[in-house]
Formats: sequence, structure tokens, C-alpha cells
Amino acid sequence: MNNVLINFATAGLLLAAGSCHAAGALSFSSEETIDSSPATVWKYVGDFNGFDLWHPQVRSSTVKGADNKAGAIRTLKLSDGSELVEKLLKYSAAQTSYTYTSMKSPFPIKNYVATISLSPVADGKTLMKWSATFDAVNIDEDIATEMVAIALNGGVYKVLANFQKPGAADGASAPAPAAVSSTTPVP
Repeated sequence: MNNVLINFATAGLLLAAGSCHAAGALSFSSEETIDSSPATVWKYVGDFNGFDLWHPQVRSSTVKGADNKAGAIRTLKLSDGSELVEKLLKYSAAQTSYTYTSMKSPFPIKNYVATISLSPVADGKTLMKWSATFDAVNIDEDIATEMVAIALNGGVYKVLANFQKPGAADGASAPAPAAVSSTTPVP
């Protein structure tokens, strides 16, 4: 069952069954402090068409339209063979954030809108936050939220691990990213 949830959850990158751009009633947010500057982390996660470089479940990404410009459409091929289509709504390299919505997904979630943002924190580090709002479709809200949590946490964890300093975990794997969940929309 966990593998099924992981495969469904990777759709948290876009996770919607429809093309509505309204914020959903459910929300999930994953955030972690990354051991590098926002400018450096942005080079890794800031390309709308670059999820295949840093999310462990995305095998390829192609874009139609001007990459990193509102209106660009990307198609993500996941490791399980499923395909997701997302539209970029807002992009700001200066503010190190972008927001996108889903247009096509085989998963039981709609009204999915997500934002990835980076903020400077103490000691030259970065707070990476990936938040999403969505609605469950014919599935329990807790299960839908768990699917999104697995997808977002998987991406944030990969970024965290990529920038972890040698010896920081004494040979152990990096800690799981912190996550906050609620049933109210993310502002």
C-alpha cells in the first residue's frame, strides 16, 4: 500500500484532475532549512522545467512556451509511467518563488495550486517551503493529504540531502523534512 501511496503522491507535483485554478479547501506545507544560500538553492530548484533534476519520482520534464514565464506548460513523466501536466501561474527569480497549478492528472485531487519559495535564514542558509492547496475527489481527505505530503516531502528531502554538508549527519541519512498540515487554505 505504501508504494501505491508513493506513486500517487508523486503527483503532488501537480496532483489535480481538473484545470480549475481556485485554491482547494485542503492544504499541506513542507519546509526545511537548507545548508546553502538562497541563490545557490535557487539554481537547483528554480527552473520550472527542472523537476527531473531534483525530485526523485520525476523522470523527465518538457515545457511548452517560454520556460519560467507565466503561462508555460510542463509535462512531467513519473517513474511509474504516469504523466502530469502543469501550468506556471507566477514566477519571480528576484523573490525566489513560483506558483503553478495542475491541468491534467490521473490522481484523485483537483484544484491543486502549489508554491515553491526560498527565504534567507541565519548563517547564510535557506528556508525552502513547498506548499499546496487542493481538494480530494472521491477519496478521504486524510488520504489525499497524505499523498500530497509524501510528494512534497520527497522533493524537499532530496534538496536537503543534496546540500547537506559532509559529516553533518555522521554517516546517517538526513532527517525527514518537517511538515505542517491543516485543512485551511495556505495564504
